[in-house]
Amino acid sequence: MIMRNSELIMVVLLLAVLSFCKTNSLACNKREKHALLPFKQSLTDPANRLSSWSLTEGCCGWAGVRCDNVSGRVFELHLGNPEDSGKSTLIGKLRLALLELEHPNFLNLSLNDFKGTPIPSFLGSMSSLTYLNLWGASFGGLVPHQLGNLSSLRQLYLGRNPGLYVDNFSWITLLSSLESLDLGWIDLHRDIHWLDYARY
Repeated sequence: MIMRNSELIMVVLLLAVLSFCKTNSLACNKREKHALLPFKQSLTDPANRLSSWSLTEGCCGWAGVRCDNVSGRVFELHLGNPEDSGKSTLIGKLRLALLELEHPNFLNLSLNDFKGTPIPSFLGSMSSLTYLNLWGASFGGLVPHQLGNLSSLRQLYLGRNPGLYVDNFSWITLLSSLESLDLGWIDLHRDIHWLDYARY
């Protein structure tokens, strides 16, 4: 059967679109790639979990990184420790360069070791986040009030960080989209009204 010209044109266009989408799914935003590399450099990685994070590889193919198939923008970082053991723990601190990620909505750093450093207040500027998991990641100090700026946040896990404390828990009432919350082991008692806010 001979294919008509109009059908042939449609097939060619379809193949072009599929090729475009495939190419873009592997593309990596250069600005975001160069934001993530300093973050890697600030970490000790004894299990080489981030060995794929290199200048020669596109960041959308890096371990734990998920990108939008069209824009190539990073929207998820899955960097939680998969084994709950010291062997695969990432050790270090968070870097301000993470703010170069334009539309991240998922950040999982659970069960790593941030050596008792405070949760950085700049996380409150990552306004597109819907999921933030810092559970058991050895953070310490004051839980920053700026987390209350994350109005799109649906899931927040800060538990099993016994060095964390809250001095004013009112920011939790600003998280109007929140569906799941874990604050286990965190000292809430420095705010005498914490229970009122928790009922929110």
